[in-house]
Amino acid sequence: MKKTLLFVAILASVVTISAQSGNVGINTQQPTETLDVNGTLRVRSLTDGSSSSTYDQVLVMKTDGTIGKASRSSLGSSTLNALVKTTIESAGIHCSTGGLKVESGQDTNANGVLDASEVTSTNYVCNGMQGVQGIQGPPGPQGATGATGATGATGVGLTNGTAGGQVYLTSSVSPYSPQAPQTATGDVLISSTAVTTIANNAITTAKVADNAITLAKISATGTKDNTTYLRGDGTWATPSGGGSSVSEGLGRLVDANNQLIGYVQSIGTNNYVIKTSNGYITTISIDGSFIGAQTYYNDSSCNGITKYINSGGAGTVGYIRSGKYLYYEPTTGKFFKLKNINSNGIAISVTIPSSSYIYNFNSSTNVGTCTTGSGGAGWQVEETETTRATIGLPATITLPLTLQ
Repeated sequence: MKKTLLFVAILASVVTISAQSGNVGINTQQPTETLDVNGTLRVRSLTDGSSSSTYDQVLVMKTDGTIGKASRSSLGSSTLNALVKTTIESAGIHCSTGGLKVESGQDTNANGVLDASEVTSTNYVCNGMQGVQGIQGPPGPQGATGATGATGATGVGLTNGTAGGQVYLTSSVSPYSPQAPQTATGDVLISSTAVTTIANNAITTAKVADNAITLAKISATGTKDNTTYLRGDGTWATPSGGGSSVSEGLGRLVDANNQLIGYVQSIGTNNYVIKTSNGYITTISIDGSFIGAQTYYNDSSCNGITKYINSGGAGTVGYIRSGKYLYYEPTTGKFFKLKNINSNGIAISVTIPSSSYIYNFNSSTNVGTCTTGSGGAGWQVEETETTRATIGLPATITLPLTLQ
């Protein structure tokens, strides 16, 4: 009996029944609904209504805790779909190596597209950093040979020639394609077996360079040297006139190498007057040096280009000398021809200016001095040197000299 009274007392302190509304309240003195529970609610066992069409109602609750019911279909029509959109993210502040931009949100306007205004979350999935280059793997097996390709179009090819020994030439402009074969003409002919020959009468004087034909190329009999000449019949012959092969004068003057220096015209105590192979007259000492002469210059150093050879005529002009006479200038070792040569090949002496300077040459010592002159008459010499090759003298002379 006591236990029953205790339960009733406890129940009375927890449960309240409102006389005005007939509502029952648990843990509340003012119930607002038929059953108003101020606390948690636990239901031990409920019938499973997920697969039964009769259970089309679900419990819903207001923010103040009031429980109501709603049909399942009404709840389904108000549910919002969640959408996710991904786009490529370029390398930048969000992803240093690039990646994907992931945006999500609810489709509030139900258009099936996640609009910018519907995005509630943005995340980034970034690419990883470039890894270290791996070790080179072994070569894979040889692949199978591919199928043979289709045959290409037939090319233009080369046309047939019209004669043997013709050649193909490319055009003068790009792509420089082969042209019709041509027959080679001119100085060189090409046979059908690619043998070249010089055409008849193709070698003319105009096509041969000066000094291009050497003595070795001349087909002649006999011995060619500085004592023989080439006859018109292709024979090297010795000039007639004596056993020493002399063609004029007192004999041939040669050096140790048998080089012809000239033909001796007269002999002095220690020198020879010679005529060179080209017809010039000069004087050579027995020691191989050439003899100078008393010379007048227009400058005080006796080395100017204007010079005269003293004629010894006490100022009288008109003295004559062979135009083939050569003046030798000991100070320079050069030869000069005479000026003022008339149509007969004779040089005429002229007046030497009084302001000239005289160079006295000592043929015994081969030394001279330059002093003030007083003018006179003499033969003027050319300003330009005449080379030994032009004169007909060897470039070098080797002693001893021999008169043959």
